[in-house]
Amino acid sequence: MVRFEDITLFVRAAALGSFSHAAREAGLLPGQVSAAIHRLERALDKRLFARSTRSLRLTAEGQLLADSADEVARVLAEVEQAEEIE
Repeated sequence: MVRFEDITLFVRAAALGSFSHAAREAGLLPGQVSAAIHRLERALDKRLFARSTRSLRLTAEGQLLADSADEVARVLAEVEQAEEIE
């Protein structure tokens, strides 16, 4: 299942171009952001970032998700709220 927090971290990492910067902003360790992105990639069965030791860039699939991330985040937030009510 896709987690709202993972989408949020994906959006920040994509915008900042760095897992480390996204982690600092969220008050997390870079490994926690990396794990969130990995969970998201596994849940979607898509590679979202092309990673190397020196760069981080979105794949074509990652760019598509980033372009629609606001809508995805809104839907996930509604699902989480519905689950809390039950």
